[in-house]
Amino acid sequence: MDKTFRSVRAFSRVFRRPITSYRNTSSAPVPDEETNLELLTSYNQDIKAGGVVPVFRRALLFPNRVAVQDEVGIYTYSGLYQAAADVSKEIASQLLGETGQAISYMCSNDSTHIIVQWAIWMTGNIAVPLTPLHPPEMLKYFIGDSQSALVVCSQEYEDILTPIANELSRYLLVTTKVKQIKAQLYMSNEVSNKCEDVGRSNAWYGDNEALIIYTSGTTSKPKGVIWTHSMLSTQIAALHTAWQYSAGDVVLHTLPLHHIHGQLNSVNASLAAGARIRMLSSFASHTVWARLLGMGERDETKVTVFHGVPAMYARLAADHGRMFPDAKTAQYVRHTLARMRLMCAGSASLPTSLFNKWEEITGIRLLERYGMSEVGMALSNPYRPVEQRTVGCVGLPLPGVAARIATRDPKSGKLEPLVTVETPLTDMQISLNRLGIASKDYFAETKWEEPKITRHKEPTDGAYQGELLLRGPAVFSRYWNRAPKLDDSDFIDEWFRTGDTVSFEDNRFRILGRTSVDIIKTSGYKVSALQVESAMLEHPNIADAAVLGVPNEHSGEIIASIVVLKDKQIKLTLKDLRDDLGKRLAPYQLPKTLLIVDEMPRNAMGKLDKKEIKKLYGKELVLEK
Repeated sequence: MDKTFRSVRAFSRVFRRPITSYRNTSSAPVPDEETNLELLTSYNQDIKAGGVVPVFRRALLFPNRVAVQDEVGIYTYSGLYQAAADVSKEIASQLLGETGQAISYMCSNDSTHIIVQWAIWMTGNIAVPLTPLHPPEMLKYFIGDSQSALVVCSQEYEDILTPIANELSRYLLVTTKVKQIKAQLYMSNEVSNKCEDVGRSNAWYGDNEALIIYTSGTTSKPKGVIWTHSMLSTQIAALHTAWQYSAGDVVLHTLPLHHIHGQLNSVNASLAAGARIRMLSSFASHTVWARLLGMGERDETKVTVFHGVPAMYARLAADHGRMFPDAKTAQYVRHTLARMRLMCAGSASLPTSLFNKWEEITGIRLLERYGMSEVGMALSNPYRPVEQRTVGCVGLPLPGVAARIATRDPKSGKLEPLVTVETPLTDMQISLNRLGIASKDYFAETKWEEPKITRHKEPTDGAYQGELLLRGPAVFSRYWNRAPKLDDSDFIDEWFRTGDTVSFEDNRFRILGRTSVDIIKTSGYKVSALQVESAMLEHPNIADAAVLGVPNEHSGEIIASIVVLKDKQIKLTLKDLRDDLGKRLAPYQLPKTLLIVDEMPRNAMGKLDKKEIKKLYGKELVLEK
């Protein structure tokens, strides 16, 4: 039987019956607690004094709300909190009460990840998330480089981490499903009201580290980005303001949690708002469609927010036609998705064709933003008005972020600023009214203030173009285990050098690509590889595309293209491709070579791994006569 047909039949069966595989779904909804104004006032006083209320401690503001729904069960905030408190005692015992230590951990995309992360923070230590997607040698590198004093994992990863922990002489603490089941028992008001405040003071968290997120290591060995609790809190406040998170949100989570996209946007910003997270163990298109449509589910469990990478949206869009082939069903899908409040895309460039296709089939304009491990979320298209979400652009700096475009002066060799765009910091205090808890409103909207624009020089042809630099309390200050330097390849005068080339025109930033990889210098022109790739993906027969610069003695570099076709039986020549691209690109932007392959390597976040692509196919990217 055809695989696609089996998938559609399975999805249809999901449609025909209510989704009741979760434990406790038959129980009555947990009532909202009365607002603890005394606790809220205390938290805000600590914030005014420079402290930080860590995400796990915010759970005490809404203990009886449902926090997580995964494939094992349903958990209130108090349930997660108390389960984490239990695990924190085991961690503290192993570390003899020490704080400030890195702790590596590997858990599934479910409640155990949150329980272990909160437990690490409760003990005053630094969480280093790992993923089974990485091979043993890389896991060994992360544990060793972070100087982790302890390794924690859920039971299913014990076999992976035991030999590594033994080789590195690290103690391996294994958590079991019992912790998840126990977390579900803390459901009643009587129990949740007995939550004891554990952990360090809010003042302490204001001065200490929370996370180490490792970079992808595309140009060198991965580096550990230090995320402080203060930086995390600033980012959460900015996203709450810009994207209007609320306790009424139901967030569908499918992203890997060793990246900042999943850690910040999908999980921690949601939990800090008192929202409900629907956690899937991994991304599977038919399952995601089922959850997005919410067939057979109660209103309070239906998804309203989804964060994904372009590769996910591309898969969903491709399966849409197969799963909903007739016009009536497709219209039903579009009508049902009208309840979605927000769908974000990031971590890789969003092709114009995909942006338009998604709006066509769902009625939703994806909100594209720009971020990276070192800065979290830095630039974003507007939440409102929706019409101003511009395809191919990433908007303006989020609250608390200053963005600068700079170019190297040919005489002095120094980076000279062209334009600086800075958005004021948002209110850092916690407002239950803004989160929709203390009022009947879905949320009380906060203002994302207009940025200040300083033009250091006049633009060329109405647009600024150069390297993107970032600064602000939401931007990291150093890598783990590496001495901070304010004038090196990473920083210049306290500005972080992103390594991305951008343009600023019509009060919007556009990412043109990595300065070292995606900006191709050919015959005196600078060509954005991402722009050419986006145009290539408009071709009806191309499923995937990568563009690289290949050294050439006459042109400096030539533009080389590698593509995956939708149908292997289709013939595509370089001339055919150039004729099609010539309708959308200038002559100097057209590829000089074409290589057709079956697939191209991508990393865990869906980005093309151009370093590996060049390694695999570089010798075949020869200039055609």
